Amino acid sequence: MYSIEVRERDEENILVELWGEFDRHALEELRETLDGVLELRRPTIVDLSGVEFLDIGATREMTIRSRLYAHHLTLTNPSWQVSRSVAACGVKDWFGFSVGAEDPPEPPAMASSSSSNQGDARGRRAA
Repeated sequence: MYSIEVRERDEENILVELWGEFDRHALEELRETLDGVLELRRPTIVDLSGVEFLDIGATREMTIRSRLYAHHLTLTNPSWQVSRSVAACGVKDWFGFSVGAEDPPEPPAMASSSSSNQGDARGRRAA
């Protein structure tokens, strides 16, 4: 599930806010929305703080547009999920994310298991 909201931020700038999961099901609407606001040739800010998932197709679209329209497209406030997706796709250096007043939140801590815990889990499965 995802949501895209476009509004005027002020007299000059357009704000595009993205929330949710951007996968192949959201790709066409993402393309159409970005194409529509970029045709206006006004400074456009894309707020990525609400994005919970960005697949390779959506990452590709954001990469292409961030390169082609760098003079008036600003990607801001990437969530940790966006940062991870961009890094996993190998295009982290292509993005010049602008971060607002707050840094993106850190991802939830991964549960680490020690070798003794793994042994216990294996023992329980075998029983």
